[in-house]
Amino acid sequence: MELNNGFRIRTREGKKEIFDPVRCRFVALTEEEMVRQAYIKYLIEELHIPKIAISVEKKITYNTLTKRYDIVVAKPDGTILLVVECKASSIALNENTLSQIAVYNVELQAKYLVLFNGKQQLVFQNTPHHCMLIPELPTYNEMLL
Repeated sequence: MELNNGFRIRTREGKKEIFDPVRCRFVALTEEEMVRQAYIKYLIEELHIPKIAISVEKKITYNTLTKRYDIVVAKPDGTILLVVECKASSIALNENTLSQIAVYNVELQAKYLVLFNGKQQLVFQNTPHHCMLIPELPTYNEMLL
């Protein structure tokens, strides 16, 4: 097993895997998974979000469609605070990726939405009347206010 920028990476049956500290298991190391793990690390180490508040790759239903979000952060009461959609660095953040996270948020009703591809981050704050682009996410305690 190797440590790569603080990530636990191993090769199993010829395939690379990375340890997910939220799911507490190794998962296939794809380009998108590396972006997701980097963002999880940022949430925990920089924004001080407790691991217990983070959920990764869970299914939700929108109308009759089953979707799977990348990262969700919950408030202590269990309501959704933040939804993060991760893309491989080769995927541009555009109207298509924005509409994808907007569909998730119809069900989740998060206060903050993030699109991240490892190179670019778009952060939105939901208010009762509109969704506005903001420069960066506040810390977990600031988000809870």
